[in-house]
Amino acid sequence: MIEISIYLRVLLVLGSISTAAFILKRIRQAKVQIEDCIFWLFFAAFLLLLSIFPEVASWVSRLLEFESPINLVYLLIIFVLLVHQFSMTVRISQMDFKLRTLAQKVALNERDQEEHEAAHTAQNGSAALGKADFSSEEKK
Repeated sequence: MIEISIYLRVLLVLGSISTAAFILKRIRQAKVQIEDCIFWLFFAAFLLLLSIFPEVASWVSRLLEFESPINLVYLLIIFVLLVHQFSMTVRISQMDFKLRTLAQKVALNERDQEEHEAAHTAQNGSAALGKADFSSEEKK
């Protein structure tokens, strides 16, 4: 069985609660989207549960034949963070593709608009030139 001093438990509980409060504050300030913070809220809740009930880590580590409960905790944390990192990499790749596609569409729209304006200016210019020729012939 794992023995954690009461001071360390209180410190871990306060750390987990303050992390969750910080995340919720950032959501309220519209600095972060809710979907992005769900992971961190669950992560803080996981750490809170481990700090309140360290016996769970001890029991699972014995069940899976880990040498120490902390090894199990570290392995779980590293695994969860790696999975989260991979999912963030996939999201960034998708956003990069969308951004590149959007930039190409904007560039094509700007080119079409410039061509349209150039054609419109050329038509107005030739019409004005024709009027100028007509008025100069009248003066003769």
